[in-house]
Amino acid sequence: MHLRIVTPLRPIVDAEVTELIAPGSEGEFGVLPQHVNFLGSLKPGIVSYTEAGVRIRVVISGGYAEVRQDVVTILADDAQMPEEVDAAQAAADVVTLQEELARGTESAELTEKLLRDLALAEARVAVAAR
Repeated sequence: MHLRIVTPLRPIVDAEVTELIAPGSEGEFGVLPQHVNFLGSLKPGIVSYTEAGVRIRVVISGGYAEVRQDVVTILADDAQMPEEVDAAQAAADVVTLQEELARGTESAELTEKLLRDLALAEARVAVAAR
């Protein structure tokens, strides 16, 4: 099946893959060839896929996934390949965000944003570690 991961600024992936796992807003989901048509929202996390027998991981900051006729299109707000991730900065971001959350916020919206940012920073750390 064909995988495309694109952001508003640039295409990230355009490849033939044998499987895909993505962070859906309701939980992780997998896609194999001849998957039923599907449209879903994505949360910050890691999209992993297998291309020519090699597992590749990409960090996304959220977005949408569409599966249609053996083509998977991921429209991500932002995405990074492992080699683009600054591991030290990602680790520092995790610490900063955890400290902010520990202090507490007065706004549920701010807490939600901090949790999303933390999930993205943790995904960046995980991808950079491999």
